[in-house]
This record gives sequence, C-alpha cells and structure tokens, in this order.
Amino acid sequence: MNTKLTSLELQSRLLQGNFDRERSPDDRFAEPLTETAMVVTLEQLRPYDLNPRLMRNPNYDDIKASIRQRGLDTPPPITRRPDQDYYIIANGGNTRLSILNELWRETHDERFWRIHCLFKPWGGTSEQPVLGELRCLIGHLAENDLHGKLSFIERALGINKARELYQQVEECQLSQRELAEHLRNDGYPIHQSHISRMEQTLEYLLPCIPEVLYAGMGRPQVEKLLSLRAATLQIWQRHATGDTGSFESLFSSALSLFNDQPEDFFIERVQDELLGLMSQALDIDYNLLLLDVDPSEQKRQAVLGPTPEPPPYIPPDEPEPRPAAHRRKADKGETRGGTVIPPPESMPDSSPLCEGNEPITDIWRISPLFDSTEALQSISDRLAWDLAECCGIEDRVIADNDDDGVGYRLNTFEPDHPMFSRPQSRACWALLAALNDIPLTEDLSAVLTPALFIQRDAGGFFFSDLFLIKAFRLIRIVRRIRELQQEAHHDADN
Repeated sequence: MNTKLTSLELQSRLLQGNFDRERSPDDRFAEPLTETAMVVTLEQLRPYDLNPRLMRNPNYDDIKASIRQRGLDTPPPITRRPDQDYYIIANGGNTRLSILNELWRETHDERFWRIHCLFKPWGGTSEQPVLGELRCLIGHLAENDLHGKLSFIERALGINKARELYQQVEECQLSQRELAEHLRNDGYPIHQSHISRMEQTLEYLLPCIPEVLYAGMGRPQVEKLLSLRAATLQIWQRHATGDTGSFESLFSSALSLFNDQPEDFFIERVQDELLGLMSQALDIDYNLLLLDVDPSEQKRQAVLGPTPEPPPYIPPDEPEPRPAAHRRKADKGETRGGTVIPPPESMPDSSPLCEGNEPITDIWRISPLFDSTEALQSISDRLAWDLAECCGIEDRVIADNDDDGVGYRLNTFEPDHPMFSRPQSRACWALLAALNDIPLTEDLSAVLTPALFIQRDAGGFFFSDLFLIKAFRLIRIVRRIRELQQEAHHDADN
C-alpha cells in the first residue's frame, strides 16, 4: 500500500472543513476597558456620522499643510460602537481623518495610512446604549468650538440632536432649562436663552433661508432677524387678532426671497419687503410700521414709555398788518445774518422719531437744549454709527470731539474688509465720508448714485426708508455743526 500522498490529495486534505474556523459576526478581540494607545489603518477608521460640522472647516487647507509636513501632533481619540467592526472618531478629528485620506491618495505614504490613535471605551451601557452617542456628540461639539468654530446653524442642529438623545434616555420631553442643565453636567455649558434662539432659528429661519444659514450667518445677524420677526409679529397681532397663520406666511414669503444669494443677504432688505407686505395686508401706512420696528424707538419706549402725543399746533396771534407798501414776503430759505431761518418748532400732524432719548417731530428741527457744537457732535456720532451698523461697517466709525470735526471720524475702507464686497456697505461709507469732507476714490464715488435714494426695485440694492430718515437727519445735524463752527470762527476773528 502506497502511504505517500500525492500533491493533489495533500491539497484536498488541507482544505477540509475541520481546518476552517467559523466566526460569528460579533466574534472579535475583547475591547480594552480603559483608554489604550493603538495603531489602526485608514480602512479600519470612519468619521463620526453624527458630527455637528456639516460644512468644510475654514482652516482645512492650513491643517492639511501642517499634517503633510509634520504628521499628526496628537493621536486622534477613537472608539467603537458595540455592533460595528470599524472604529469611529470619538471627539474631534473628523477634519484630520479626511485630510489623511486625501494625503494617502495623493502620496501613498505609509505614515498617512497607519495612524497612532487613543482608543476610548464606548460610553454607553447595555441598558442605555444611547449614552455612548451622547458622549461622542458632546465631545465633537466641544472640540469643534475649541479648534474649528462651528457656524451658528451647525451648533443649533447639534444641540437639537443632543436633545433628541437625552429624551430617549429620559423617556420624556425636556424643557430648554433642563436641556441646558444636562449639557452643563456633561461638560458643555450653554445658556438657556442661547438654546431658545437656536430653536427659533430651526423653526422659523432654517426652512426659509437654509443657504444663508449654511453659508455662515452668525449669531448677531440671527438675533437681529429673530428680533425683527418678534417685533413685526407683535404689530400683526395688534391689528389682525387671531390670524397668526397669515403672518407666518408673509414672513416666510419675505424671507425666502433672499435665500439664493447668501453673500448679498441684508437684513434691512428683508425688513423692507416684510413691512411692504404687511402694509398691504393690514392697510396701514408703511412708515408707521417702520417706526414701530425701529430699534432706537423700542429702546426709548422701554426706558421712557410710549412717546407722548405732540401738543396741538396753535398759531400765535398775528399783529395788525402794516400798510402793504411796507410788507414783503420773504423767500423760502431766506437767511438772516447768515443763519437759515428754521421752520416752526412744533408742526401739526408730524410723526415723532427718536434721536437718543429725545423725541423729535421732524427731520429739520433741532431742540434748543441740544443746539451746541458739543451736543450735536454727540448726536452726529450716534447717527453715523447707526447708519454704519445697518451696513455692517460700524467698526469704521470713531467718535471725534475735535472742535472743528463733525462728531465722528472714519477708518479706511479697504478691499480686504469683509463687508467691502457689498455695494450697500461701500455706499454707506462713501456717504459718511462725503459728510465728513473725506475725498472719495473714483470707485466709491461711482457707487453713491441717486438711484440709491429713489429706487425700489427688489432686484437691486437701495437705501431703506429708515436708513434715509436717519441719513437726512445726519445731513441736517452736520450742516448745523458747520454753521456753529463758522459762527465761532467769525466771533473769534472779531
């Protein structure tokens, strides 16, 4: 009997089933119970799928250049869900993982393929597996806040997801205050009022302007938009009791118009469109609505209460007329000793505006209490700052109490300024510069056209009514300052 096996027989026996080891899907090495350093490859590692960052990290290119030259400075923390075979980023590091994948594809350098990581045990339990998700999500929120600032909408969506997970654990609905307390206890302090603004953003703004929000609209602009909504809703409820649904439709219509061009989004244009729609629906004058949503008027009413009605205008008793041969009607705008004759101090049927804490009845009138260079310079500075704030360039306005100044100075407005690309910002700076005797470049002169003051085409930029009211008031104030300065120089010369 031949005891030697042929090569085919040997191969057949080696491949018999008793040499195979059947593995169940869950059969793998036991996970470390404590934080442990380990080396994993890119194919074993995935990004965290609930990462709150949805848009590209603004520092992506700088981080990539650093990793290409130096590698990773610190091992990324990783973990693994009980039902998965691959690892995920535990907190922060999704951007670095994306960069490592790019660098591996570009270079096939082994140092980008095998990565030193810090393994952290999954934070959940068999009874509450969701706790692990919460730990990862909060870790990513905290890391992104520290190293790659999240946009407002990304944070809002992340906080909203955390609320859902907490409610799964608690098996009940959480109030905003309870949510803030849970997040604070888990290492992510946030104020309840901030959560409130986030929830309002998700409910009222995100359905209408997703492109604008994802483009990076910040918290200050979000707050202004929510304040505009609250103020206009209050007006609507006063005049259209019980018809809130129609307001929501108007607000959505006005806001959605400006979603397509995030770089040109301007809150004043939203306000102008919304007030126009409300004026038609409520049959109320546009300018009356405009005064109701003016922030300076709201502040004044919060401190001093509603503006009192101006006293009725009672013309003074006229003396007996002189003979006709000695009477002459003065021309409009006639000057007396170089000073423009002001209109009557109290005019009938005039709507009060607000200038600081002083209500005024028209754009022209200057109260005797404030008719001095110093007081008018203070008013001029405030008006200039208000106009600049409307266009996002308030950082260009500086108070100036120089005896020969108009109350404010301007920092230069260069192309590297974040608002320089917006025509409304350049036009506003040009207007303020012209009133301050600052020479304008040809480009800035060209942007300040008459169409800005009269055009109402929704397709192009124009100054809103509220902007114009304040601009005309500033012109009046600057004219009076210059007049007082000329009088002072004349008195000094004499």
